[in-house]
Order: sequence, then C-alpha cells, then structure tokens
Amino acid sequence: MLKILREKLIWIAALGYFVDLFDLVLYGVVRVNSLQSLGYSKTEVFSVGATLLNIQMFGLLVGGFIWGMIGDRRGRREALFGSIFIYSLATFLNAYVHDFTGYATLRFLAGLGLAGELGAAITLISEVLPQKNRGMGSAFVASIGFIGAAVSSYVCQSVSWQNAYRIGGALGFLLLTARMSIKESSLFVESKREQSDSSQWGSLQTLFSSKNRRKIFGMAFLIGVPIWYVAGVLSYFSPEFARDLKITGEVTAGTTIMWAYLGSILGDIFCGLVSQWLQSRRKAVLIFMSVGALTAIFHPFFLQGASPNTFYAVRALIGFSNGFFAILIAWIAESFGTNLRATATTSLCNLIRASVIPLIWGFESLRPWVGLNGSSMIIGAISFAVALICAFKLPETFHRQLNFLETNSIH
Repeated sequence: MLKILREKLIWIAALGYFVDLFDLVLYGVVRVNSLQSLGYSKTEVFSVGATLLNIQMFGLLVGGFIWGMIGDRRGRREALFGSIFIYSLATFLNAYVHDFTGYATLRFLAGLGLAGELGAAITLISEVLPQKNRGMGSAFVASIGFIGAAVSSYVCQSVSWQNAYRIGGALGFLLLTARMSIKESSLFVESKREQSDSSQWGSLQTLFSSKNRRKIFGMAFLIGVPIWYVAGVLSYFSPEFARDLKITGEVTAGTTIMWAYLGSILGDIFCGLVSQWLQSRRKAVLIFMSVGALTAIFHPFFLQGASPNTFYAVRALIGFSNGFFAILIAWIAESFGTNLRATATTSLCNLIRASVIPLIWGFESLRPWVGLNGSSMIIGAISFAVALICAFKLPETFHRQLNFLETNSIH
C-alpha cells in the first residue's frame, strides 16, 4: 500500500475522482437553494431538480463513450486532459446561470467532461500497477474520490451556491495543471505500436461484435446499478425521505451525502482488502452487495420517528456496504483487452451513473401508488436482486494479465 501511495500517477488519478465526486455532490447540496434563487417554489424543486440531474447524467452517458474511444485511440492521458478542461469550464460558468436553459446546458457539459475521469484513471492505473496491487490502487483512487464527496458536502453548505460552483471549477483547472507531467501507459504505447490495425482500437463495433463481450458488458452494468440507487435516489432526495419517515429534526441532503460517502471511503478500503485477502473480485463484491441490499432496502422499517443522528448513522452504514464501486471498476478494466479497455471501462462507469435516470423514473412512477419509501424499497429490491445474479455469473479476473487485445468475433 505504501508503494502505491508513492506513485505520483496514482495521486493524480485519485484527485481526478476527487474533483469528479466533488461536482456530483455539489449539485446535490445546492439543488434546493440554487433552484429557489432562480424562482422555483418548494413544490417545484423536486421535479425540476430531478430533471437537471437526469440531464447531467445524460451528459455522463454520452461522454462515457466519447472519452472511452479517445482513451483507446489517442491515449489515456489525452482523455484525462480533455475531460477535465470541459468539466472545469462548465462548472465555473454554472455560477452565473439565470434560467433553466443555462443551468441545464452547463450541467450537461459538466457531465460530459466528468465522464472521462474515473474510467480513464482506473484504466491507466490498472495498466501501470503490478497485478497484485491493481485492486488496492483502484480502492485508493475511489477512497480519495469519496473524500472529495465528503469535502464537497461540507464546503458547499458553508458558501453560496454560486461560490460552490466557482470552487468546483477552480479545483478542476488546478488538476489540469498538475496533469501536465504525467506519462502515458507503457502497456498502451507498446500494444499500439505492435498492432498495425488501428481500426479495432476504441471501436464500438469490435466491443459489441462478440456475444461474450456483450454479455460481460451487460452484466457489469447491472452489477453497478445499486450503487446509483443508493447515491442518486437515497442520498440526493434524503430530505424528502426524512419527512416521510417523520424524522424528529431537520435532515439535509448535504449532511446525508457527507455521511454516506464517509461510509463509502471505509467501504472501498475494506472491500479492496477483502478482495486481496480472498484473491477474488467476485467474492468481495458479493459480500458487500449482500449487506448493502439488506441495509438499503429494509432500513425504513427501523427509522420511523428516529432522530436525525440515527438517520445519518444508518445512511453511513449503507454507504459502507455500497463501497464496492472501486473493485467493480477494476473488475471491468480487467475484463477487456488493451484496445477496448478504456472504451469499456469509461462507458460502463457512466452507464452505471446514468442508470439513475430510469431509477428516478421508476421511483417517481411508483410513488403515487406506494408512497416515497415504498417506491424506494421496490426499486432497490429489483436493482439488488438483478445485480446479485449478475455478480455470480461475471468471470473472475483477479489473476488475469492485461497485455491482450480483443478482436472482431461473433462468439
């Protein structure tokens, strides 16, 4: 672990995820204040806020494919440069919006930029670190990212929503400067030099031409959906859940997000350690996902009329059990060849995030029939059940060497 911490590249990759989650949490914290300052009533804030979140997630979805293909065709380094520049500019300008159109446009562009961060970073460190350290490297990146989420939830509650966006943009520009010194993955450079046919690098046709790759891609996506059920539904709309549960004091989205991500920091570290101990990605993910399913789905039964501190403590526990994202992303990166690794990893990172769009749609559709928490429990049960089945079936990759290429195939 100490050797990982000495790697400059690991820190720069980790700080990229710090900025990534800082922004995603930033919006969750300032959602209410920013929309009310634009003239929306308290009753409109939920639906308008959900729409803006969906727009940002759509930007992440589109950007995931764009930056993934750039990462495989031109290099992991270029994807990291371009993505952080677009994010930084869009987020900084978000401080100056005056209407829904401007807000939505810049949230889309911020999502488009952020899309390149985690996938390209995990791809790069998976190729740079030795096999025995890949999982812990990914867990370290995720842990620093989750610290960014916790810092964001604290800082953004202490400043105006405009200054929160200015801080987020400035952090991105600082990271862009720091990235000037990083080098490209030698595995990528050597593989690209040896492979004369560049048409299969970052090719969506090659990625989806194989039935086996399509199956792995689909299962990996479904395994990740519960992560954004917790982050995008339970945390973002925690004030509404707290009112429905008759929590005895005020609950804020910012504080809930902070405690949930503090739990996730510990969860990612422990999930990485469990993966190393068991020599398995699958077993570690299954253990944490099983605990997450029980806590996330059934916690409303135990929180009726509870205090805010109890509410936050339970959300921290849910966050801990949700800390399998880093190992899942490492698992994804190890599942695909060098010529498709960035495309698959980056696009899947953001498809998982974009799953919040159908999750929120299903959540809102069921809410009139079964209530806020009833709707959440149903969506959560479906998400976790499907994810657990897929986690049992996705091939193990812990001991896999990554110097291989994918080819066009129907098998």
